[in-house]
Amino acid sequence: MSTTTSRPMMLSLLSFVPALLLFSSLLIANAFTSPTIPALRGCVIVKGLSIDNTGECVNNSDDNTRRRILVNAAVAVLAVSTSSPSSLAEEITKDSTKSGVVSTGKLASLLKSIPTFAIVDARGVPYFVVGEDAKLTSYFFLSYNEAKRILDVAISSSDKAIKETKKEIKQKRGVVTKEDEEEIGINPWKQARITSVPLDLAVSLCSKGKLAGAYFRLAPSESDIEDALQIDGSDDLPEGKVPLFYMEDFTVGDREPLYFQKEQLITDWKRKQTSNDKTAVPDIKVSELFATITEMVRPDGVDEELKSVVFVAPLESDKRAKQCLKGEKEPFRLGERNIVL
Repeated sequence: MSTTTSRPMMLSLLSFVPALLLFSSLLIANAFTSPTIPALRGCVIVKGLSIDNTGECVNNSDDNTRRRILVNAAVAVLAVSTSSPSSLAEEITKDSTKSGVVSTGKLASLLKSIPTFAIVDARGVPYFVVGEDAKLTSYFFLSYNEAKRILDVAISSSDKAIKETKKEIKQKRGVVTKEDEEEIGINPWKQARITSVPLDLAVSLCSKGKLAGAYFRLAPSESDIEDALQIDGSDDLPEGKVPLFYMEDFTVGDREPLYFQKEQLITDWKRKQTSNDKTAVPDIKVSELFATITEMVRPDGVDEELKSVVFVAPLESDKRAKQCLKGEKEPFRLGERNIVL
């Protein structure tokens, strides 16, 4: 656990208030409008495989289930949604009188400018996997490269599992029949693509906890986690927590920037220094996204410095988001899901 910093607005990396108070309630209010959620009726399933915290696929199957490694895609209808992701931030501005130092409307606007990246199918339906805590989870990645890395691992690992399964069948029976091919199925990850979702929607879904038996989580990149742990002195970062990097008294104009990437912060700091300035890079501090958001909207909050906070998107995120969304009519569908077990 890190020591307390001199700026009250910043919290320790592992400091977190479970509920995001009014912000998440208002933002998600119109995302899942159905009072009841129908039972799971179908899904994309990969049996015996899960992705661990290193991004590698782990084989959890036995000989009796290996032949059912993959099955073809189907869809599970979970809820009725009448709000599109792009309109959710606008919804919370209807009532910003109950928030704290920073209004819910302003906070939503700050978060909406930050892209996240999700793995979805051709229709925009998100993929869910068994996470580190054995919970069914869909991830919003803070960088495109991390989303691409995970998708590439999933594709290659599933291809390997299919190949090994066919090899085992051939060794036992001498031939892989058409029925075997149908039972094994295809690699569902090859139907996946990467889309972009604004951080305001991602935060609201993540902060609601269990939704229709599953969870949404934010996922920082491995390198950002390592940087944060090194600064904070902690051994691990709980899944779903997002580190933010900053320097004391470093401002951009009248704004106090919080970065998702340490190196980006250092680069921006150096850019502000004169060519003859030999000042060493100041100490980098680390906070946590959800803890910071909670303080910003806390009804009894008094820290006026929070009004000047701005979040800085990782490098190339805006460019990548535009590339992902180009030509997409529905980049992210709420209310349906593909499941990989």
